Amino acid sequence: MKNAMITIEVLVSMLILFLVIATSFSNIKFFNILNEKKESYEEQYVTVLSLKDKLSSTICKTSLNQEGSYNGFSYNVTCTKEKELRTYVVDRENYTESGNYGNRLMQLYKVELELFKEKYTRKYSYYKTIYSKS
Repeated sequence: MKNAMITIEVLVSMLILFLVIATSFSNIKFFNILNEKKESYEEQYVTVLSLKDKLSSTICKTSLNQEGSYNGFSYNVTCTKEKELRTYVVDRENYTESGNYGNRLMQLYKVELELFKEKYTRKYSYYKTIYSKS
């Protein structure tokens, strides 16, 4: 009877040990997947900010569409004019606004950035304001 009790205790302890090991491996696998996703999101975030800085001086001024590759990603940038206004000139005699006759032009563009990498595609958008003298 005593040997049977020891055998049952060993089996129960082996079962508990197996469950602990199986749970540990599944947790490690889960955290590795999370870490890979986090690194992927960090890479995308850095790429989008770097592209925004890189393209800020040329996009919407020289061309409305650009394509290329950067940091392992292929990208497509589209610039769409949302609104355009001129500054107001004040009539000095009557102190009233005489309309949009100023020499400064303000343009609001919506910039859409599309990133591609293998089977991954993601779209980002932001607004850009351009001031010019005309």
